[in-house]
Amino acid sequence: MEQPWRHSDSGKTEAAEHANSLPARLQGRVLRKIAFSLVIGAATYSVTELTGQEQIWSITMSLFLGGVTLVVQFLMSFENRIARLEVTKERHSQRIESMVEKGFAKINEATELFSLIETSALRTDVVTQLVRHATLIDPAMHPLVSRFAQAQVRRLSDVLKQLGEGGILLYEGEDRDWLLTLVREVQSTIEATSLTAVDARGGHGYVDSGFWSTDLVRRYLDEQREAIGRGVQIRRLCVVEREADIGDLGLAAVCRSQQEIGIDVRVLRADAIPPTLRNFTYDFILFDGVVGYEARPASMFEDRSQPTILQTRLDLRGGQVRKHLERFEELWAIAGGDPVPPAS
Repeated sequence: MEQPWRHSDSGKTEAAEHANSLPARLQGRVLRKIAFSLVIGAATYSVTELTGQEQIWSITMSLFLGGVTLVVQFLMSFENRIARLEVTKERHSQRIESMVEKGFAKINEATELFSLIETSALRTDVVTQLVRHATLIDPAMHPLVSRFAQAQVRRLSDVLKQLGEGGILLYEGEDRDWLLTLVREVQSTIEATSLTAVDARGGHGYVDSGFWSTDLVRRYLDEQREAIGRGVQIRRLCVVEREADIGDLGLAAVCRSQQEIGIDVRVLRADAIPPTLRNFTYDFILFDGVVGYEARPASMFEDRSQPTILQTRLDLRGGQVRKHLERFEELWAIAGGDPVPPAS
């Protein structure tokens, strides 16, 4: 089996042989020019002898024409080399010009992009750090690693594009990163509605309490505790199905645990919601009154088990978020007469 290094050595050997053959070829060309000039000189000498010219004129004419022939050959060779050199120089100049133009185009593009970054709301050092970290992906790594990195960058690019357009971001399933990041970065208010389910069949009690004890919710509450520490006001509205569900001990325990970290909690009966507001009784969270976070479950009150989140939506449409905020204020005012159930 032929080895790769043999190709390399063969190439080097051929290059060396080519370099060594150059002086020999040049020497051969010079000898051929001299031989041709001698032939011309000899022919001239023969012609002058046949015409009966003096010996001195025969030699002079043969040397003159032979020398002229030799000089002309060298001049023609020199001219050909100059022409080839000019062609090569022109091609080289064109390549250099093309490289310089491409280089300047890249520089201009990079300068334009950097200027856009400086005028955007994102911190320049963060974006620069992202680009610098992207260069750490070694081409020698496994292709799966590079494809995974490209997928992550593409996903981030899509998120930034949708954020810039101010539309709706969708995530299939239950999200973690968006929710926790928004709580970390919120500055003033969080308003949240939470649809709760109480199962009176067989004494199962408040079934959503299992949801509030999950790892995600524990981290969510920890982040809210830190947000309250920096002055963020948090209100949570728990919507229950019936008036009898308000006295459920599991619901009371969840509400009290949130009140202990500083969250303002109210409980609202679903049958007390006006028909005009029924369409807004699903889980949503409003951050600073400008970003809406919605978790769309597979079922509402029909399924008494912990609901499965089918889709998470991040709503950046100003009009829609303001509408949700207005509806939340209305529901909050309606729930004002329902106290949080006492802990037992």
